[in-house]
Amino acid sequence: MIAFCIAIGAGGLSAQPMWQKHMGEEPRSELSLSGPYAKEELSAIKADLGDQEFGDLSIARLSPYWARLNLALSKDQYLEETSKMSFIIPGAGQFKNGDTSKGVGFLSLHLAVVTGTLTSFYFLLPSDLRFDRLDYFNASFKDINDTWEAHSLNDYLPSIGAMLAGTLIDLGVRFWASQEAYSGARAAVESGKAELKPVLGPGYLGFGLSF
Repeated sequence: MIAFCIAIGAGGLSAQPMWQKHMGEEPRSELSLSGPYAKEELSAIKADLGDQEFGDLSIARLSPYWARLNLALSKDQYLEETSKMSFIIPGAGQFKNGDTSKGVGFLSLHLAVVTGTLTSFYFLLPSDLRFDRLDYFNASFKDINDTWEAHSLNDYLPSIGAMLAGTLIDLGVRFWASQEAYSGARAAVESGKAELKPVLGPGYLGFGLSF
């Protein structure tokens, strides 16, 4: 029963992260050209080249396009990383964007939900399982196990319901924080405040290579 309750709380964290929804992608493990900035830049480059292919260009002619695509990919990487951070720890992406007030707000909301969920779970347990009735530090594992197993599933339903409700609320907070961090990241990129990192290394020609 203890393991079952823990599994309920952990299960919510396995949902598909929101940052992949923003990009309109399936889950992936490598950098691709499907981000909004990369798509836009690649279309612009193709329009500039006309009927020419990348393979037809010399290194000298390819270099400016390489730089432009690298910048676009850096922007997309910033969006994805920032959104991901706020899904994992609500508020983290907001802090990265320089929006301290929203970061504190989302982090506080997340902690309040977690605290409320655990508190509700505890106080909705059968009374003989609480710390004032059962000495978890000094009692034997057998005694603790027997006390938990002495109750039916119905006795645990209120606590399980509180855990499920809290998990769903926390997931909502994570998705909300992720979406807001993504929007804030786009604003930071557009304003030039975002600290971008290069994502294409010297081995570039096949795209998607990163440091």
